[in-house]
Amino acid sequence: MSKRKHPGHDDSGGGGHGGDRPWVFFAVDCFFLITQFFVITFKVKSNESALPQRLPPGGTVPSKSSALDNKKKLSIHVTRAGGAATYEFMTKQVNMQGLNDMLAGSVGGGQEYQVRVSYEEDVPFGDVLAVFNACAKVKISECGLIPLRGSRASP
Repeated sequence: MSKRKHPGHDDSGGGGHGGDRPWVFFAVDCFFLITQFFVITFKVKSNESALPQRLPPGGTVPSKSSALDNKKKLSIHVTRAGGAATYEFMTKQVNMQGLNDMLAGSVGGGQEYQVRVSYEEDVPFGDVLAVFNACAKVKISECGLIPLRGSRASP
């Protein structure tokens, strides 16, 4: 007597090719394709620091080596007027472009510079970070913050 074979049913008992479950192969293929996509497109992101790793000495604690320090110190104060940031540099109020021009004109001659940045409490920190970026453009490596002092500043 011969066995009747049902469509989609494997009576051989030897494992076959999925029998009545062809979706299993589709699911396994999709899993491996998605995994392969993520493995191929994975990239390690390098550390992009907005602030330098080492700030110059003298932030909140006086520096012990200030007598031996022969770097020229530049001070920049950031304020907000009329919705735009203004930068006070060498007793002049300038915008960001003016600050870039003044920093480029100030540095040079083999002299090393140290920039101290202070800011008002209502200034967005992005305006302060713009000073750090401007210093990096003209290759001033030491740029640091003067701690905020005032009624809202934490001790």
